[in-house]
Amino acid sequence: ALEYILDRIDYVLLMTVTPGFAGQKMTPASIQKIARCREYLDTQGYEHVGIQVDGNVSFENIPGMVAAGGDNLVAGTSSIFHSDASWPENIEKLKTAIAAGLSKDTTIA
Repeated sequence: ALEYILDRIDYVLLMTVTPGFAGQKMTPASIQKIARCREYLDTQGYEHVGIQVDGNVSFENIPGMVAAGGDNLVAGTSSIFHSDASWPENIEKLKTAIAAGLSKDTTIA
């Protein structure tokens, strides 16, 4: 579907859950979906088109999402607004998770 609109978009939104409500687990193939989308965009000459990821953007999932090519993360109840810590603490955890995804040691499952 992207083939027909590539020259008119700034980013692609990929859902990693079924849209509709918070608290869902990430669909198992989501990391592969992000990686395949990034590969497709790059091979078509659209490296500048970002990938926004929405759905269970949790501290555990973020490193894989970023390593796979997610540029823009829709952080919500699974991370920034998680009730186990304060916003400032969660933002620091978010930064750490993103840094882990940017490191060369992160593997894509």
